[in-house]
Amino acid sequence: MAQPDLYYKDNNPSPLQLVWYSFRGRTAAMFALWVLIALLAVTLLSPILIPYSPAQQFSDAISLPPSWTQQGNIQFMFGTDDLGRDMLSRMLIGSLYSFALPLTIVIVSSTFGIFIGALAGVDRNFKYQLLGHVFDRVLTIPSFLLALVIIAILGPGLGNAIIAITLSLIPQFIYVTRNAVHSEWQKDYVTASRLNGCSDTYLMYRVILPNITPALVMQLTVALSVAIMDIAALSFLGLGVQAPTPEWGSMLSRSLDEVYLSPWSMVLPGIALFITITSINVVGDSLRRSIKQRMDN
Repeated sequence: MAQPDLYYKDNNPSPLQLVWYSFRGRTAAMFALWVLIALLAVTLLSPILIPYSPAQQFSDAISLPPSWTQQGNIQFMFGTDDLGRDMLSRMLIGSLYSFALPLTIVIVSSTFGIFIGALAGVDRNFKYQLLGHVFDRVLTIPSFLLALVIIAILGPGLGNAIIAITLSLIPQFIYVTRNAVHSEWQKDYVTASRLNGCSDTYLMYRVILPNITPALVMQLTVALSVAIMDIAALSFLGLGVQAPTPEWGSMLSRSLDEVYLSPWSMVLPGIALFITITSINVVGDSLRRSIKQRMDN
């Protein structure tokens, strides 16, 4: 005869799981999240999905409207630009520079920023405090303006734009991480862990980090939106991605002269930027609300 269980074990979800439960209950947030997942999949597969080379010119199909219009051609679904280049192929390859590249920039800048911010939040030595105050002053400068200053020193180009945007985002991660770690470091559960002999490394990775993860996730979404806008703006000004490389911001800049003749060459990259940034902002805002709801409870 089987013996009944004498103990009942509660299944207490982690703080991050509570945030996810609240997040997935929002229809708009989940739709935006699926849009970003689909965009990431299309971006990664773009070299395979493109029907033509983004630099290939078709002299018999210059400024051809999209295929769903009366003058369109099914061979060019999104039409062609003023040089006869396939817009669909350029949009797909452009996602590598307008979405995948900012995502990589955010990963790199967050790695450095979170590491330095964690050191500044835990170690109260003068050098780390001085470093934190220096980055606080840098944070008062808008990221795009700071990127422009760096590019003015290094010169225009894709490589320099990547360096400029990365350096402009690092202070934001340092500031958020330092404040979050410092706030958690003063709480009773951390003090109790320290009295039990836990090392600073254990405290950081096993005690503090799980509790500041929601704040870091929120900052990651904000930084990704900023990085996409910055690289598009720099390319629009001719300081980032250079022609003939396709990038949504540079495609917008080039289409200004052809807006009345081929408006789709401006509308398509504009819609792509709008959908991407809006989806990221919706996800980020929903994360902020879910985090606040968990903290209030």
